[in-house]
Amino acid sequence: MKESCLERSNKKDASNDTVDGIDGEGDFDPSAPPPFKIAEIRAAIPKHCWVKNPWRSLSYVLRDVTVIVALAAAALRLDSWVFWPLYWAAQGTMFWAIFVLGHDW
Repeated sequence: MKESCLERSNKKDASNDTVDGIDGEGDFDPSAPPPFKIAEIRAAIPKHCWVKNPWRSLSYVLRDVTVIVALAAAALRLDSWVFWPLYWAAQGTMFWAIFVLGHDW
């Protein structure tokens, strides 16, 4: 019986117990831990990025609410079939930003 391409690419190599890639290379082991630690990632981020600034955060919220109101005003003013798909995409993105803010609070 013939094997499908997917079955061949998912066969385990008996010599090193890793999953073969598409080209038959067994370099990637998805069960292996990554070659770095969380502490190394945190150490690579500059210290000023960890400083919390509530005024800057509130300015981002005010900016997002301003854009939402401006988009709604533009939608009411223009009321064109050309504008509505652009409005839906832009307004959806802005409400997504508000959702993320409320969800991660």
